[in-house]
Amino acid sequence: FVIYMALLVWIILFKLQFSISEIDKIRSINLIPFHYKNEIGMNYHLKEVLENVAIFIPLGIYLCMFRHEFTVKVKIFFVFMISLLFEIFQYILAVGRTDVTDLITNTCGGVVGIALYCLIIRVFHNRKQVNLIITILAAVVTLVVVFLLTVLFIFN
Repeated sequence: FVIYMALLVWIILFKLQFSISEIDKIRSINLIPFHYKNEIGMNYHLKEVLENVAIFIPLGIYLCMFRHEFTVKVKIFFVFMISLLFEIFQYILAVGRTDVTDLITNTCGGVVGIALYCLIIRVFHNRKQVNLIITILAAVVTLVVVFLLTVLFIFN
């Protein structure tokens, strides 16, 4: 979980850069959902939307594992607040566009993670066993990601 959160910070705030000086200094706010502006005009970025959803799915799963006693509404609110904090920090640090679309898609990703976890629990009826399997899978994925990032860092 700690490695996941560190990666989330690196992805969202540091834009996968190894040097802070390489990060574009941008401070802007977009309050219009799914509104993108480029040189040609408005454009919809499905890839970015799907990436934002995907990177927040583990947060919903981890939240269910660590705080199963919280209601679904509280879990969704927690995911929303984490996403909001990232957007606020992007603005404060001038490291990206603060965008309501990101807030929506990040929260949707967390909701997908919460729903997946709840579905898996309903299918297998054993929270302890499901948590163990998810922990093992998360450890394997984490090791692969850390290995790939290490290789990337060495050759960059």
